[in-house]
Order: sequence, then C-alpha cells, then structure tokens
Amino acid sequence: MTEQERKKRLMTLRRTKLRLEAPKRLACFLGYANPKYQAEWFHILIADYCQQLFEGKINKLMLFMPPQHGKSEVISRNFPAWALGHDPDLRIVGTSYSADLAEGFSRAIQRTIDSEEYQSIFPETYLSGSLAHRNSENSSRNHIRNVDYFEMVGHRGFYKAVGVGGGLTGTPVDIAIIDDPVKDATEAYSSTYRERVWNWYNSVLTTRLHNHSRQLFIMTRWHEDDLAGRLLKSEPEEWTVVTIPAICE
Repeated sequence: MTEQERKKRLMTLRRTKLRLEAPKRLACFLGYANPKYQAEWFHILIADYCQQLFEGKINKLMLFMPPQHGKSEVISRNFPAWALGHDPDLRIVGTSYSADLAEGFSRAIQRTIDSEEYQSIFPETYLSGSLAHRNSENSSRNHIRNVDYFEMVGHRGFYKAVGVGGGLTGTPVDIAIIDDPVKDATEAYSSTYRERVWNWYNSVLTTRLHNHSRQLFIMTRWHEDDLAGRLLKSEPEEWTVVTIPAICE
C-alpha cells in the first residue's frame, strides 16, 4: 500500500467513524455536515452545552462570546438541523438583530437538511421539494418551504426565522434561539434600542413559549443593561451562563 493509498484509507475510516458519531453528538455533527469545518475547543464546548439544552438538562442557556468566533455556525446553522433530525416535531424559532441575517441562517439549515450526508443519518427529517420528499409517500402533500419558514414533511415540526421586532403570532415555540439581538456597540449603547429589544422579548417572544420551552441566547456583550443583563438581574437562578472571553484573564 502506497503512502497516498494509506492516507486515503485513513480519511475514509475517519469519515465513517464521524458518520456513526454525528447523530449521537452535536460536536461530531459539525465536522460531518461540513468536512472543511475546523472546530476549536470552544466550539466543542458550545456544542455540548447546546446538546444538554436539547436533552432537557438545561432549559435556559446563555453563551457569551466575542464577534467573529464561529458561534453562529454552531448554534444558528447546525444545532437546529441536528435537533430536527432527532425530533422532526420540534418547533424552533431562530432570531437575530435583522430579518435578513435570520433568514440567512434558515437557508443554511435547509441546505444541510437537503444534503446526502444529512439524509443518510436522519432519513425521517426532510423538506418539501427535496429528493426524499419526491420519493416518499407524502410526495402529494403540500408543505410550506420559504426562506423564513419551513415545515418538516410528515411531522408537526417547523423552523421560523424572524428579526428582532418581527411578529410571531400563532407560532408556538419549543426552542427559541436568539443570536445577537443587537448588531454592534452603537446599537447596544442606545437606550432606545435596548428598550425596544426588551419590549419585543417580553411582548412577542415569551408569549409564544410554553412550560417546557427552552431558550438559547448567543451574544456578544456590549453593555451591562442589554437583554441578557436585564434577564440575569431579574431571574439569575433560572439561567445557565457560559462566558468565553477573547482574552483569558
């Protein structure tokens, strides 16, 4: 066996091992769904906490990280796809400071679910218009699939993307994901904008939650009086908080 053949065989074995582990562990799913993904220790840490949330060991989770450290890749693009693979009846809402960004996350999730790699480990979770849908007994049924909302074929689950300030009327939520409710420090230092986010959270998002809903915040902290700060002040005992600073103190 030549060196090149040996390396190719080793890569095949690693890929097979990753395929077996991906359904069981979100951290492994990251590399399986995207072979080029380079997970650092903190990405694995984040993924493991998200998995605890999915498993019901945590109900309210806050993860604080600096910008441009790949937090959205784990939480807003991969976690919803992995969670829906396990439970296609889940009702997930993904939010961010703008509707465009939230819809971008939705498109990424849909591409993952449509992929051959995903279908090989989660064959019961698929979307309207996909190859799996065309080959299924549900092929004649209509299921919504838009950039901001898509349903799981044959199940009650869905994913809804919305920007902070957007409506959620008639949308019950099992898992609510908030990925950076403010764009930058300028918005964070605006008392008007902070109040707007707070009012939207209390008057829109929380009204769609039920007793067993889970909440997942991933944020860059710019201001002590941001949404996370207010929640930790009013209900500190209810939240699990993970802080990953840019500079280790």
